[in-house]
Amino acid sequence: MKTIFVVGNKFRDFARNEGVVTIGELAEMVRTSNFERLAPGSRLVAGQGVREADLQTIHDQARHALKAQGIDVQPILRRGVRASRLQTHKHRIENAIISHPAQVTEDCFEAALLLDERSELMADHQTGQHIQGMILIEAARQMFLAVTEEYFIGQAVHDRYYFVIHGANVKYTGFVFPLAATLRYEVVSKETGNPARMRFETLVSVLQGGACVTQVEFTFTAFHASKIEAKEQQQALALLQFERQPQESEAPQPVEAVSSATPHAVLQLVTV
Repeated sequence: MKTIFVVGNKFRDFARNEGVVTIGELAEMVRTSNFERLAPGSRLVAGQGVREADLQTIHDQARHALKAQGIDVQPILRRGVRASRLQTHKHRIENAIISHPAQVTEDCFEAALLLDERSELMADHQTGQHIQGMILIEAARQMFLAVTEEYFIGQAVHDRYYFVIHGANVKYTGFVFPLAATLRYEVVSKETGNPARMRFETLVSVLQGGACVTQVEFTFTAFHASKIEAKEQQQALALLQFERQPQESEAPQPVEAVSSATPHAVLQLVTV
């Protein structure tokens, strides 16, 4: 059975390949009841960039007409459940771009990439056929948020948490295209004995086509919100105080001179 992939309208360059259509093109086929571009015996599968509501509309409006053409529309709805706004720390659901993470082993979790082309990272432009690298970094970031919220903090804890990234390292070994992709999240090391301050070293691998095409390493700490909010306020006030100090000269200062003039207290507060 031939597979036809349905991708977001912003992936129009990728949709020039055989066996790929945009959600807009498919919607127009449904509107005109013209399915000549879809080979009989095909099945429709959702790629990246499409939202669940549009897929549901296509299914509901055209399933009988497509079935009459020998086209299976059921697979278009077979995707993971999108992670919640709470898990991904987003106000708008289209900015949550991963599925709810599933636990594979004690320290390994997996989720599907579920990119919505309305997301904040696709609002400006889309270049070429592949998914932009910054989107993959954001998906990896959402993985560590969602996994920590779901599996290490849990519903029993009522304190809000802030997440502070100490370091990140990204390695790209290939393009990621707007088809199915899996994010594998591995906890390399963890310090979870103190619920108020949990530290993690993690590795997120983006898998597509049977290969790892991107890896993102994160070191971060999850703090009780009350603790980090106080430290954040201290740093903000220290910076404001420093910036208000009269300058010795109107001439631009060398970097070394500015650094040496920085209050020691500010330097200490930067380390969290």
